[in-house]
Amino acid sequence: MDVPPPEWLTIASGIQARPMVEGNGSSIILYRMEPGRLFERHTHPFPELGVVLAGRGLVLVADEKRSVREGDAFYLPSGIPHGFEVDAGGPALLMNVIVPPLPDLSGPPPSEVLALAKKFGHELPVPPKHRSRAKLGSTGT
Repeated sequence: MDVPPPEWLTIASGIQARPMVEGNGSSIILYRMEPGRLFERHTHPFPELGVVLAGRGLVLVADEKRSVREGDAFYLPSGIPHGFEVDAGGPALLMNVIVPPLPDLSGPPPSEVLALAKKFGHELPVPPKHRSRAKLGSTGT
């Protein structure tokens, strides 16, 4: 099956985005940025992981600036203002990955999982602080 690559979309002067993969709240987006460009600080309700594929610049997170170059990776927490400033010496190519946060796995397994395990003769371990809530038929809350 031949699927054409996604188009580059201009999102600001000298900054283009190319969504590569999207689904179930996850995405991979490439950003192509001209020398000296500033991707303004912004926020959103999900964390991001970034990798500098080419070039160099500054990752801006809250009031901090971190110098990055090709091969460096960075983490952008949800709800915290962040942006990127490209070094004036050349363009930059970034890859950002957005993945929904994993559910809290420290609590008891859901009652459906406990019931299925019991049906097949298995007993699942339950963290001690949750043992009183992990009875079959409980909601786990």
